[in-house]
Amino acid sequence: MNPVNPINKIIRFLALREPDMSVRDISQLSLYIYTVFLTAPLMWGHLVISYFFCHNPLLYQIGIGTCLIHFFSPILYYFFGSLSLALNITILAGFIHEFSWSILTGGFFSVSPIWFAVLPMIAGLIGTKRDLLLWFILSIVAATYLFILHLNGIVLQSYLNETGEVLGRVLIMIGFILLNSLFMFAYMVDRDRFYHAIVEKKEQIDTLLTLVGHDISNPLTVVNLSAKRLSKLLSTNEDPDIQKCLTRINSCTSGISNILTQIRDLQSIKQGKVELKFEKVYLNQVIEYLYRVFESKLHDKNIKLKYDYAANEHIYFMGNSTALKYQIFGNLLSNAIKFSEIGQEIEISVDERSDGVQVHLIDRGVGIEEELLEVLFENNSIPSRVGTSGEKGTGFGMSIVKTFVELSHGTISVHSKTKEVSPDNHGTQFSLLFKKTLFS
Repeated sequence: MNPVNPINKIIRFLALREPDMSVRDISQLSLYIYTVFLTAPLMWGHLVISYFFCHNPLLYQIGIGTCLIHFFSPILYYFFGSLSLALNITILAGFIHEFSWSILTGGFFSVSPIWFAVLPMIAGLIGTKRDLLLWFILSIVAATYLFILHLNGIVLQSYLNETGEVLGRVLIMIGFILLNSLFMFAYMVDRDRFYHAIVEKKEQIDTLLTLVGHDISNPLTVVNLSAKRLSKLLSTNEDPDIQKCLTRINSCTSGISNILTQIRDLQSIKQGKVELKFEKVYLNQVIEYLYRVFESKLHDKNIKLKYDYAANEHIYFMGNSTALKYQIFGNLLSNAIKFSEIGQEIEISVDERSDGVQVHLIDRGVGIEEELLEVLFENNSIPSRVGTSGEKGTGFGMSIVKTFVELSHGTISVHSKTKEVSPDNHGTQFSLLFKKTLFS
């Protein structure tokens, strides 16, 4: 729709009223104007037919008014700035035009009622859902009215002669072909434009994430090494303020490192670079490793990790050891600690089943709201929530968990009750099912 032509000049003129229009708004306005100019010849064609080949002057008289309203309705947009108003007036003119044609050219046996099928389509493609619903209802009512007249034996007279009937059918065929072609063309243009925009945006985001990850990693390494060196130099200094500052530095650098790791994980997933090698993994080894990693966090919040090593000594399943430790159970345990109050307990239990091994990670923390549960595993669908001790996160840890569980041929589910809903029995339970053999 870019070539310079009279219709494009009209579109640019109308668009001047709203200089800050979005690309989508301009696209909808353009589609509206093209629809008006495409349907106008069809309505004026009906008007000519009604003048020369109809025995009832009322059809021609109504046609003059509806054709003029239809053709000049875009002016309403210029004065009122409402595309919905202009669109509905345009469709209303067409509705009256075709309803009068249906009544005066045979009612239920007329070819004109088929145009009622076009009105909701125009409203839906150009307007809002409310416009679509409005014209869906009115079109159904009009068609039903004609059908009821037919059922009651009321046969409406057709004032068109045979030539008028033939020309009317020809206009219908041409009109449907032109309108469908226009709307399909508009759809294809929008589809291609949005596809290219999405691809371009994705490339920009990937480039930005790569640059950020690279540019932050180097200075972060320097900060980590400097913090460790400073800790050694001040090891004999018992000033609590200095120790508190060192603790904060270590905590912040650790948090940034975790964020960078998750960003790299997400990039690898999106780029299809994740290819897991499967092996027999014993659950005890995973839990022992995680306990060593999170021991200080558990100690800081006085949280007890309950797990029966002896009972689960021989429990294993097929998976990737690194993914299980870091992306799956590491994220889940980190979240359980994050949202548990001081002095609470986190439990890991196991059920051996015929279809594999099910692991339950249960905390008695603050729980997850029901509306968040519905989108918990969707990529970046929920904001990062602050933990019970002010811990911060990225907001997309759970999408990483689900992705790697599925890559491991496993499943994951979650049940949760918030502290507000169930003060005496709150918390979250994640249940993960892994196969003992990938061929079962």
